[in-house]
Amino acid sequence: MYVTDEPVAGPALVRAEDFFIHTTEHRLAATTVYAPHGAAPSVVHLHGLGTTATRHVIRYLLDDLAAQGHSSLTFEYSGNGESTGVLEESTLRLRREETLAAGARLSGDVRPVVMGTSMGAHLAACTVAQLRPRALVLFCPAAYPEDAADTPFGKDLARPGDYADSPAFAGIREFDGDLLVIGARHDEVVPASVIDAYLAHAEKARSKRLIWLDTHHFVQRWLPGQEGPKEQVLQAIRAITTDSTR
Repeated sequence: MYVTDEPVAGPALVRAEDFFIHTTEHRLAATTVYAPHGAAPSVVHLHGLGTTATRHVIRYLLDDLAAQGHSSLTFEYSGNGESTGVLEESTLRLRREETLAAGARLSGDVRPVVMGTSMGAHLAACTVAQLRPRALVLFCPAAYPEDAADTPFGKDLARPGDYADSPAFAGIREFDGDLLVIGARHDEVVPASVIDAYLAHAEKARSKRLIWLDTHHFVQRWLPGQEGPKEQVLQAIRAITTDSTR
């Protein structure tokens, strides 16, 4: 475990602490990004599927939230980044367990904000009952069928789709907080019908908002360099993170 103080926009410093989350099978590389007052994290980000997915890609967003007073946690699933394991051997069921292990590191004083990108959004929705988020932020949210839970990623994992039996849709039907979905108009991985299904199934949500971005599926690679769209998304996330604590 080690701590670094990293400069962000303006005079403030973001204090970041790197550590490992130990699960039954693996060691997951993680980072806590602290707000100035040093509170325990109440925000977590779940990254997507792919060899290049890491906990660092979302720091542009988490550093901004830290400056707004919200500490957060970002980590790498087994088989990604500095975590142990082999990506091709991982499964949705294993990643769900790892999501809950990370969720156990969040503050117990307030319901969390759970953010997910692509497969991470599927996992965020699947763990609604356990994590009880006050807000969900889903980037290009994927959804997988129930029978895909134990398919190794190196095999023929089902493509994202609006499957009626998806555990993600079952989870989000029980979600009663604020929902923010960020979609990509040129998404080559997740069909627009999946986003429609997320919004339709979120029947108990306190609020729902959809932002469309003029980009492809890999939104976290694109967004940090786009000042206008980035500020639109950051403002929406700041609002949902702050408003949902009231």
